[in-house]
Amino acid sequence: MIRYNIGVVAQLYDRPVAELMKEAAADISYPARPGDVVAWFAERYPEVKSTTVRAHVTGLTENDRSRHHYAGLARREPLFIRSRDGALMPFDAYATGHAEDDDAEVHDVEVDEAELEFALEAYLEEFLLTNFDRIDWGRPLQLWESDTGELGHQYVTDVGRLDFLCRDTADETLVVVELKRGRPSDRVVGQAARYMGWVRANLARPDQRVDGLIVAHEQESRLAYAVAAVPDLSVLTYQIDFRLFAPGPPDTVTP
Repeated sequence: MIRYNIGVVAQLYDRPVAELMKEAAADISYPARPGDVVAWFAERYPEVKSTTVRAHVTGLTENDRSRHHYAGLARREPLFIRSRDGALMPFDAYATGHAEDDDAEVHDVEVDEAELEFALEAYLEEFLLTNFDRIDWGRPLQLWESDTGELGHQYVTDVGRLDFLCRDTADETLVVVELKRGRPSDRVVGQAARYMGWVRANLARPDQRVDGLIVAHEQESRLAYAVAAVPDLSVLTYQIDFRLFAPGPPDTVTP
């Protein structure tokens, strides 16, 4: 079972990665590539994983097509914008007409427990990506990376877009990971099987195994029976565990 706590992941440094990204955006030379940002972090903040850096670059790039997958980052003011050739340039909110009103009114919205769970579930993909190496997948998974540096997150194929394509570092098995996210069991199992077939035909070596993994909040009977019919496909369930903690006295709070 995957368990994760929303909002209580320990910071590696004195500031969250999203804040460190501001420092990187101001320091790197432009035009830049995501690899330049990864290299900047490797030199100054080596404990931050390259997959985490790339996820933040995507979430903080104003016109990146995958930005909407990172709800928490997408609400922040962008740091980058992509030029026509795909290079990263510094984002100028006023020049591009996307300046936000600092005085925008914020309304409190009451939600019941089910709605809260659904809202937190929307962050699942972002959480898994930014904490990929900390999660117990039941096997040593690493996000797949192509020879050109393309990562296996939201990987585009001829038959659809994979949530995650991973590599088992123990035996080199390629693993397709799909998030259920409220979709009907038949649909998510069909998608996972289709992606497994595509990966087997187009990316895997002749002797390389391809497995599938569905991440769901729970495994109801329909999902269990559907998965049982597909060889090499399995399920992991997760818990949403939201907790509040009392802060320490004022002299212990980071300014």
